[in-house]
Amino acid sequence: MKQVILSPLKIPATKTIEIPGSKSYTNRALLMAALTDSPVTLKNPLFSDDTKAMIDCLNQIGITTTIKKNEIIVEGSIKDVKENNFALNTNLAATVIRFLLPLLCIIPGTKTLTGEDGLNQRPIGELVNGLRQLGAEIEYLGKEGFPPLKINSSKLDSKAVTLNGDVSSQFFSALFMIAPIIGGLTITVEGQQISKPYIDMTIDSLKHFGIIVKNNSYETYHIASGQKYTCETYAIEGDFSSAGYFFAIAALTKSTFILKNLNPNSLQADKKILPVLEGMGNKINYSEDEITIVGGDVKPITIDMIDFPDQAQTLAVLTAFADGKSILTGLHSLHVKETDRLKATVNELQKMKIKTEATNDTLTVYGNTPEAAAIDTYGDQRTAMSFAVAGAKIQGMIINDPDVVNKTFPKFWDKLKELGIDIKEVA
Repeated sequence: MKQVILSPLKIPATKTIEIPGSKSYTNRALLMAALTDSPVTLKNPLFSDDTKAMIDCLNQIGITTTIKKNEIIVEGSIKDVKENNFALNTNLAATVIRFLLPLLCIIPGTKTLTGEDGLNQRPIGELVNGLRQLGAEIEYLGKEGFPPLKINSSKLDSKAVTLNGDVSSQFFSALFMIAPIIGGLTITVEGQQISKPYIDMTIDSLKHFGIIVKNNSYETYHIASGQKYTCETYAIEGDFSSAGYFFAIAALTKSTFILKNLNPNSLQADKKILPVLEGMGNKINYSEDEITIVGGDVKPITIDMIDFPDQAQTLAVLTAFADGKSILTGLHSLHVKETDRLKATVNELQKMKIKTEATNDTLTVYGNTPEAAAIDTYGDQRTAMSFAVAGAKIQGMIINDPDVVNKTFPKFWDKLKELGIDIKEVA
């Protein structure tokens, strides 16, 4: 099994780091460009396993793309799709399988949609139920509520849909994006809408493509009929999900990092880690297209993370170094990510001799003095990158299966080396 062994920063560092484009924005933009009649140029996209999966699937159904160094040109659109039997595999990309499913319901042919084993264990039933309300004919080819799927319909009706809000915001985003093509849509939220910033991101992206979504306090959403996708060029902002690891390393090592290609006014959910770090005792400075963190302290916290659960593992590792008890809540969605992230975090922090407890929705970390350990990553890129944060502080952290980062951040280990963290690969 491949491993990397990390050696920490020798002294607090002052570094400048270029953050790659957002995966979330890239895959949204690729889907929306495919719904636009004329070619769309995407600037500063993320090139990763997840975005490659989206591009490959679009190409397979007949939507052409051209890839250049720092851009993707989506030349084709769904109007180019001809009737055929399509077998699409989205690998491990949840955004891709969820965003593609509604699109496949409105193109001709018979379509099967699947992923690799880890993705096929992630729920999609609520989205299927919503599409069936619109007239979709979708079959489960395996376990009820999970991929793989067979889609027999080629059109959807414009009407009202009700969706459970506490499973995944991606189900809502997927329907938002297809709504203008089917003549508009009204969606009613059952229960609590989780990950609201991701809803805001999708609404913001759609606005750039000429589509307006009316958000009624996250209780109902309305996309009016008569709207049409229009866009020539779309610039993708840097990824706060990726930036979060470097913000945490700066706090942990009292370093000063300038993170470039970040929009200070971004709507991305994971930007919410910054006020948390300020509350811990770190200074954050905002300027055009960059954010500077001056690391100062790591204090215990109690924080509701319902809106940005993808930063929970990063904060859990960080609070392992705080002197006292930290409580992270709003985490029930972590059970259905690439792995059960709550369970994985408890397991791996306990290896580091940190007492950790979890309920269905809560993670409690009793900060102390963590010890180096060999971290299992469970096929989950965020587990790998979050626990790598500890390697910036303590000698000998080992990350098993480090290549899982290719899913969303292929250059992660190179960026750590740029900071001065020594990384030794072991086959």
